[in-house]
Amino acid sequence: MILKQFYIAGFIVGVFIWFCPLLQGVAGEETPAGMVQGQNENLTTAALVEEASDQETASADTTASEGDLDAQPVSLEADNLSYDQESGTYEASGHVVLRQDDVYLTADQLILQSATQDVAAEGAVQIRQADDELSGHRIHYNLSTGQGRVQQGRVFLSEKNFHLAGEDVEKTGEATYHVTNGRFTTCDGEVPDWEFSAEQIEVHLGRYATARNAWFRVNDVPLLYFPYILYPVKTERESGLLVPRVGYSREQGVKMSLAWYQVLDRNQDATIYLDYFSEMGVGKGLEYRYFFGRDNQGSAKYYHVSGISDIPDLYALEWEHGGTLPGNIRLTADVRYVDDVLFYEEFGEVAEDYNRDKTLATVIAQRNWQKFNLAGHIRYLKDLEGDNDTTLQQLPELSAALPGYRIGKTPLYVGLESYATRFRSDEAEDGERLYLRPSINAAFKPGSWLELSPEIALTQRFYSSDASENEVTVPEYALTISTRLQKVFPFERWGLDSIKHSIEPQVAYVYVPEVEQGDLPVFDLKDRLLEQNRIEYALINRFTAKSTTGNAPPVYREVLNLRLSQSYDVGEARDDDLDDKEPFSDLRIELEARPTKKGFVELDSYVAAHNALAFNRLDVKAGLDAGRGNRLKLGYHYRRELPDVGLSTDYLSAVMDTAWLKPVYLHLEERYDFQDSQHLETVVGLEYRARCWSFFMTFRDRLDDQQVMVNFVLAGLGGTNSFW
Repeated sequence: MILKQFYIAGFIVGVFIWFCPLLQGVAGEETPAGMVQGQNENLTTAALVEEASDQETASADTTASEGDLDAQPVSLEADNLSYDQESGTYEASGHVVLRQDDVYLTADQLILQSATQDVAAEGAVQIRQADDELSGHRIHYNLSTGQGRVQQGRVFLSEKNFHLAGEDVEKTGEATYHVTNGRFTTCDGEVPDWEFSAEQIEVHLGRYATARNAWFRVNDVPLLYFPYILYPVKTERESGLLVPRVGYSREQGVKMSLAWYQVLDRNQDATIYLDYFSEMGVGKGLEYRYFFGRDNQGSAKYYHVSGISDIPDLYALEWEHGGTLPGNIRLTADVRYVDDVLFYEEFGEVAEDYNRDKTLATVIAQRNWQKFNLAGHIRYLKDLEGDNDTTLQQLPELSAALPGYRIGKTPLYVGLESYATRFRSDEAEDGERLYLRPSINAAFKPGSWLELSPEIALTQRFYSSDASENEVTVPEYALTISTRLQKVFPFERWGLDSIKHSIEPQVAYVYVPEVEQGDLPVFDLKDRLLEQNRIEYALINRFTAKSTTGNAPPVYREVLNLRLSQSYDVGEARDDDLDDKEPFSDLRIELEARPTKKGFVELDSYVAAHNALAFNRLDVKAGLDAGRGNRLKLGYHYRRELPDVGLSTDYLSAVMDTAWLKPVYLHLEERYDFQDSQHLETVVGLEYRARCWSFFMTFRDRLDDQQVMVNFVLAGLGGTNSFW
């Protein structure tokens, strides 16, 4: 058996090593080339009339004074340029270029009325201002007001890659347009992948484009009709309806999800969900996200399903929060609650959710004063498979801790661990407990290489309950001996300067005498402190890499940490009443390797020390994030069935994202159970990603359900994600 686990672990590490250089060699993302803006500014012939330029500037200044406009001097170049002084009109033809402040206009022919700053231009007309451009066949434009009209016009906003075109495009203000018989899209090309078309379109840059009686077209083929549409034309967050998701599940039936995204403030937003399940009912959800001052941020979710037929109503809520309140009080919350295990079975999308048999809600408020820590805890545990009425809840718990306070300049340190807890339930016996563990320890360094750390502690428990005993004290004794041997090796390759190897052996002796505790209440594991007389020993190997770049400070990175540990039970070895003594514990092997900044291998295993050589427990994880959409993560989990452990586990998990087939991106997940020789879960996600739209399709196959979900996202419009 151990050979199978060994081969699987070796396979995962081998695949990781093979993928590491392969994934890192993937080519980078290709950024589509932007549109070429403007005409060639190198004029073949330039006619500059000095007198005309002076007169033009004077006329512009006069216009600004009369109309209270901030007019700027105008520069005009062309192959042929003439000026009518009586009417104050310029006529230009051939490679015409007009400049005013940040306005750049090119045309084949142009007439400029200097008094009013009206421009009439024809033939490949283009006006560029900042990163936006307006073009067409014929244009009437006012340089002072920035308003005008273009026949067969086009508008391009580079920041949003937004294209607007129509038979008649009227610029009605600095940031507004009215288009007749027009269309708009975020795709490039004469025949874009998609676009909306309508007889009348109103556009307010930085806000929305609106249209009535609009058609959604794909490759110029009308597919969907909308009596009214509202499309965001801005880079900031904006409220609006997200693109719906549709799909099918064997258990839930036909699925459709709609969502409304609402901006509440610069630091707050929310999403409202409305889902339809033909075999289950209607789901309603609210997700709220926030970020306040003093690093306070978090999110809250609530979801409710109105069941149909035999499906009961279901609901769930989550709250995650972290931040500092006034008075330097740190508040953290990790709240998760559902009313029925059926919720996770139906809506959980990861194994940790749909296999969950309990939920835990925890809220902690704590305050630190250098070495002293005071905290208040509220914990609520929901048993989803058993009788939750007998579950003991910690409502509330107060704790005070003093971790290692040094006494003056002596090598002595005092510590305190304390909890005051109230236990309550609907049916089980309630009670209160005060848990105290004062300790004193020392740190001695005889010589320059040895460290001695003795410790004496008293574990005290005081109860308020109906038990026959309400208090007990148990002493604890420990002694730890450790040292560290290290050497630095030059290693000038792969961007490194050197590698430091550290060897850290540790030996500890722990003794807890036998104390009668059978008459105490039993609320949790703190109510029983078992007799101990054992030796614990460990050997740690660390490899730390050092690299320097230029004059920057050196960077240190731990590339490998290997820890071997075991214990020897002296009491069991000396017990003559035992026929089958097993004083040696399992050998624990822990490994964490990070050969590159993008990859890791982690191993945590327990190898049996008695009887057959075998893994009692094995967890192996390996991952690589090569960037550019390429990621790989493998995991193997094994638990041998033991009398004091229970059910066994033996399964493999794999997750991969790849951009090798771009513009097609793949997401693959697999969990396979070796015990029953069956697939626990298979997920295949496909995304076709164009510059202006994406198509998503996800297939999920579990033991009791199969699902297919489809989502379509347009650039500028967010897609609806799964709520839970």
